[in-house]
Amino acid sequence: MKGAYRTRQQDELLDYLKQTPGAHYTAAQIREHFAHQEKSIGTATIYRQLERFVEDGTVRKYLLDTGDSACYEYVAQKELCASHFHCKCEKCGRLIHLECDELKQIQSHLLTAHGFAWNSGKTVFYGVCDQCRKQI
Repeated sequence: MKGAYRTRQQDELLDYLKQTPGAHYTAAQIREHFAHQEKSIGTATIYRQLERFVEDGTVRKYLLDTGDSACYEYVAQKELCASHFHCKCEKCGRLIHLECDELKQIQSHLLTAHGFAWNSGKTVFYGVCDQCRKQI
């Protein structure tokens, strides 16, 4: 993080996110985690630090539904999430990383035939995951 000083809370937050690469958390879930650890980190501090991590590319932010809280994910390899698609389960809220050659073909078609560059890292498909469909 260029030009910013490091704080204990910032280090603890980043360490927590690094422990679970690929997992997605809301700021409320992160606050809850630290509350269970009996570490006092305020919600405003969590949001502020997460936005700094987003700015420097350490964390990726997903804005899913209107009214839903944003999800944050630690990105060990910064290019990783830009190369695959995401599916969000409307029942359990899980965000799923999806590698799909057919979607990449559609992405390529949009670019070559229509001049539209589809950002797969920010594209989210909504539906019901396999686990939730089994419960219906």
